[in-house]
Parts: sequence; structure tokens; C-alpha cells
Amino acid sequence: MIDCTLAWMPGAIEILIVLIVLGIPFALIVLVAKYLLRQNRENIRLRLEVGKLADELEQVRKKAQGGDRGKSSDESV
Repeated sequence: MIDCTLAWMPGAIEILIVLIVLGIPFALIVLVAKYLLRQNRENIRLRLEVGKLADELEQVRKKAQGGDRGKSSDESV
């Protein structure tokens, strides 16, 4: 009975193979998840930066339009 049980116990090589076979996909899943989270944070940061630039551009355009109106009214007077 004991001999039969010991015959089915995995050795070091079998355990190593199982760890490699299960470890590589697990490691890949973890790396992909980290990559996706980093990309998500990067996208959010870029959207905020684009929003700031759009606000700055809008302010510059308003100043330019205000300046053009002032010049045209000065010239007509």
C-alpha cells in the first residue's frame, strides 16, 4: 500500500515542470494586466494634458479675437 502511494509522488523534476507550465502563463497574465493598467493611467494623464492645452488655446484665441476687435474699432474711429 505504501509502495503504491510513493510510486505516484512527484519528484523534483516533475514539480519543476508543473511550476514552469503553470508559472509562465500566470506571469504573462500578470505582466499584461500591469501593462493595461499602466496604459490606462497614461491615457488619463494624456487626456488631462490635452484638456489643459485646449483650455490654453481657447484663452489665446479669445485674447487674439479681443485684440482684433479693439484694433478694428480703433482704426475706424
